[in-house]
Amino acid sequence: MAAKIDVSSLTLNAKENPDFMKFVFERVFEQPELTTIHRIWPGITMQEQIVFASVLDKVGIADASCARPNSGATATMTQKYWAPANIGDSLINCQPDVNALFKAYYDKIKRYEEKFDITGSDQEKYLMVIYIDAISKAIKRHAWFGDTSVAIANAGAAGTTGAALNKYYSVIDGIWKEVFAAVGALSTDLQRYTITENAEITTVAQLDLADGRAEEIFEAVWNLADSRLRNDTNAKMMVTRQLWENYRKDLQKRSSENYKIELLTDGLKSIRWNGIDVVNMETIWDKDLYEDFYDNTENNAYYLPNRVLFTVPDNIPIGTLNDNDFTEMDSWYEKLTRQNHMTFGFTLDAKLLENYMAVTAY
Repeated sequence: MAAKIDVSSLTLNAKENPDFMKFVFERVFEQPELTTIHRIWPGITMQEQIVFASVLDKVGIADASCARPNSGATATMTQKYWAPANIGDSLINCQPDVNALFKAYYDKIKRYEEKFDITGSDQEKYLMVIYIDAISKAIKRHAWFGDTSVAIANAGAAGTTGAALNKYYSVIDGIWKEVFAAVGALSTDLQRYTITENAEITTVAQLDLADGRAEEIFEAVWNLADSRLRNDTNAKMMVTRQLWENYRKDLQKRSSENYKIELLTDGLKSIRWNGIDVVNMETIWDKDLYEDFYDNTENNAYYLPNRVLFTVPDNIPIGTLNDNDFTEMDSWYEKLTRQNHMTFGFTLDAKLLENYMAVTAY
């Protein structure tokens, strides 16, 4: 059983840094709160029904006789179903497999048992912090990019860059899978604008956006939106980083002062456009898109790296049996095997609810 702290890249001698608190952790991304861009539905069960009730058809016709007028107006009920899946993992640390010269831990032990049991130590706290961060990333990865039929990229089709990645995406169908399905349906209210740069055959060309291109895309998306979406005060234009940066640069070129960049909850950046928030989704979308997917294996270009989803948080909910499960883990030391265990588990599903309340571009 391997140790869960790899110190092979450290120079292990009498002078290495002995304090966990002074380590420089790799902070790849800040993880925003789910509630910034999603509604959380706790308490969901398998095949629980989600019912949508439409407004009434037009009413009000001529009333010209003794008989009561009846236009025949109806309200239509439609439905979707939650399909939460179990997601979990475990981290098992065998402390003797950590190099004994790693003094950040071994200089502090006072009992023989601490050579095996890290309970309460700085090392355990460190593992907990990075594990919770990884859990947060997993929730968002499944919610957005989940695909129960995820494929490996080949010469003619997009997919993951290798079979080993599929298990990290194949548990549920996420929001993008539902967006693609809705756009591809013969009769749908979900409108799409095509970002032509995504079809370029090199990653450089895909991300090379002309000045003003982002705003051109936003205008197209806005024009395709249903009036109910355009007038919802909670509507957000969620975009990949290149689009967000393209718009930011255009704004700053127009003014001698920098336009105000607002931070939403825990790290998501937002700029206003046409009275709505344009939210930079790079901490949730971009890393997975760039690292784990190819458009095809002929050119290894990115898979739709420029994306927009214009919607409201209530329309892209994340469902779970208990939302507290997202932040809880079990940790214990097993005396028989002398291993330190950390585990987590939760149920998860994500939905695009009403197509008319979303517009996409990719």
